[in-house]
This record gives sequence, structure tokens and C-alpha cells, in this order.
Amino acid sequence: MVQAFTRFVGVDLGGGKGKKTALAVLERGRDGVTVTRLAPKAKEPPLYDAALLGELLGQGQRCVVCIDAPLTLPPCLRCTEPVCPGQLFCVDAEVLSMRALAEREPPAGRDHRRGKPTITPYTQRATDLYLRSRGVVARETMGQAMGPLAARAAHLVRALGQCFRLNDNLIEVYPRATLELLGFHEPYKKRVDRRIEILAALGDLSFAPGVWREECRKSDHVFDAVLCAYTGYLRTRDDWRIAAALGDAIDSQGWIWVPPAPGADEASSPQLRRSSDRPGRPGAVAPRKSCP
Repeated sequence: MVQAFTRFVGVDLGGGKGKKTALAVLERGRDGVTVTRLAPKAKEPPLYDAALLGELLGQGQRCVVCIDAPLTLPPCLRCTEPVCPGQLFCVDAEVLSMRALAEREPPAGRDHRRGKPTITPYTQRATDLYLRSRGVVARETMGQAMGPLAARAAHLVRALGQCFRLNDNLIEVYPRATLELLGFHEPYKKRVDRRIEILAALGDLSFAPGVWREECRKSDHVFDAVLCAYTGYLRTRDDWRIAAALGDAIDSQGWIWVPPAPGADEASSPQLRRSSDRPGRPGAVAPRKSCP
């Protein structure tokens, strides 16, 4: 028996000792998804590890957890070779994919003339370069300020391992990339009204009674958590696939799920739907061990 994903939990991950982690729960219905929970609420304690894990492990088996942080490490940090042969001689599948992606970009500018490396497999993954090829300025997995988030995310992947599998019901997302590839190019971090406009434009996204859009106006972390979950919903609704150009080399090593490229060898690009549109076919997963 297969199970359709009906609940999407978005996590805008902050540092383990900070107060910026936000969570949003979206429930799938006949005409789209409804935001049913935002956390933490006013006067609630921050989502430190124990509280966050409790929230995620209690969501049930038909849930997808969508996290805005690196869920895998760059290839150099996973390498088990005792001596590095050097990037030019590396035969790691993901490094080969990174080289192929970098070769598609025409050399230009002062950085190229000065010999700046096009890839650094100890700070980047192939999925980072793939986003760059789609016109999105992607964060680097182990770039500036990302290290603590990557470390916390690695801990969460292991702590959730009994119930959640990477690229199945646990996925990595990037809210800003989702918006840009859906056509929302204007900044929203410091434009609170813009966040409300974006939510209003997502015609199949609604808010349950007592769950206010205003929370997304007040906090870009809450807004990002909603977008994380919404990305997971689009992936299920439209049956997104990992870009065929990267193939199996990246499938098990990490992938940031974003709207597919129109006309590419992927599932068709998602469109914003109004409530009168027919929802697409839900994605399906194999049964797994019973979890809370």
C-alpha cells in the first residue's frame, strides 16, 4: 500500500542556541493547502533541538519535512581517501558533476583572469552549482555563516533517521530560489507588505481560522517556513524529479528542491493555481516503520 503526502512541515532553521528557527504546518485539501500551525507563537519558548524534534517526530507518516538548510555535506568533507589526489584527478561522482556544470558557464571577468577557482568541492555541492546555472545566486553549503546551520541540520538528519528519509519525506529547500523560479524576483526580507502580496498570489494557499497571515508580515522566518512547506507541496503536487542532467551522481548526495526548468527533462514546471483548478496527482512513497 502506498501513502500520499498530505502534510507539509516547513522549517526555517536557525542556530541551535538562537531564537530564529520557525516552523509552519500545511495540510493538503481538495483545492490546495492550508496553513494550520505556525510556531513558535508569541511567548512560546524557541524551537531548540528537543522541541523541534518533538514537533517533527509527532507529525505522522503522511508528512514531508522541508528544511531550509544544507542536509548533506560537500563531497570533500565526505571523502574517505587518505590523501587527496587534487581536484583535477578526483573521480568522485559529484565532483565530476560539479566540473560539468562549471564548464557550461562562459569564463568572464576579473576573477577568471586572476585564476579564481570555479568550484570548491569542500564548500560547495553540485546542487549549489545547478541553482547557479538556473540564474539563482545560491548559498554555498559551507559558505560564510552557513557552517553552524549545516552542522545542526546534519544532527537533525540523524535524529530523524528512523522515520524520515532524505529526498523522500525529508527534503532540502531554499525559499528564495522557489520564489525566483516562480517569477517573484523582488526582495522580500525587508519589505513586509511584499510578503503578504506574495502569499496572496499563491492561489492554492490559505490560512486556517486563528492562523494569521500577519505573522508572516511580522517575521521573515515564519514567512520562509511557510514557503519551505509550500515548496514541499508543489514537489508532491507536480511530481518533481531531480534534474536528469545530474542523474544518479547527485541523487543520494544532496539536492535542493526547486521548481523545475521549463522544457527540461524534468516534471513540468508548476504553475500558480486558483482554488477552482483541479489539483495534480499526489506523490507516493513506500510504507515505512510506524512512527509517532
